[in-house]
Amino acid sequence: MVEGYQRTVRSVIDLGRSCDPADFAGPTSCPGWTLQDHFSHVAAVEAYLDGAEHPDVELVERGHLRHEFGEWMEVGVQLRRERPGSEVVDELELLLHNRLASLANPELTLGSEVRAPMERTLPLGTLLRLRLNDIWAHEQDVREALGRPGDLDTVAAATFVDSIVSAFPALVAKLQLPEGEAVILDCTGPVTARVGVRMSHGEDGRPWAHPLFSGDTETPTDGAVPDGPSTTIILSTDALTRRAAGRRSTQDTAYRVVGDEDLAARVLDALVITP
Repeated sequence: MVEGYQRTVRSVIDLGRSCDPADFAGPTSCPGWTLQDHFSHVAAVEAYLDGAEHPDVELVERGHLRHEFGEWMEVGVQLRRERPGSEVVDELELLLHNRLASLANPELTLGSEVRAPMERTLPLGTLLRLRLNDIWAHEQDVREALGRPGDLDTVAAATFVDSIVSAFPALVAKLQLPEGEAVILDCTGPVTARVGVRMSHGEDGRPWAHPLFSGDTETPTDGAVPDGPSTTIILSTDALTRRAAGRRSTQDTAYRVVGDEDLAARVLDALVITP
């Protein structure tokens, strides 16, 4: 996981080294953020994890912010807006050196409690997974803005797809699908994955998404899950992860459906795992 983290941050730095001032000032798929803001966001979070204090400043613009977590993240971005983009990339490179030195501590394990955003602590393994997901998503934002696709077959890409797979049953369960309805998500690559659920209901009537392809046979009623219609959604790693990051609408996502088109659209509308 540390190697995946290093490669992803290094990719962000390398992309930043190729940008000129006009590139840094360009728009991205994240409302309210220029390209430079993505580099600033990654640098700000890594600086905090490296021990920096979180400054208490008044945010100038809040129109694109939806929650307290977004506001917390925005502070570090705002503070770097007056600096040249190349200087922010320099800061990120130094932070990568410092963070790797900290992560090389032989006493650390994946279960070690470490500093996390918003004055919390998390197990190191959980934090690394979150940082892989976040930094890689912003790397893809930068690549999309620059027209330079890549890094869709890395550890970070696989970690992001795995997070989608893990979240899929709970997301589908919220849709209140009919008893026996099955939904399958098929990611064709470069990172390949397949996850599916078939809906049933517990004795209390609450929806329960029974996982497919997992070998798990437990049901909330200890009985057979009823058969019903099945819908398969097929899409690439890029299409899946951009949708799950909330960067593309369902309408702008390239996908293919075998089964119920309307149901597939509902599932993709719900398939966002980022804050």
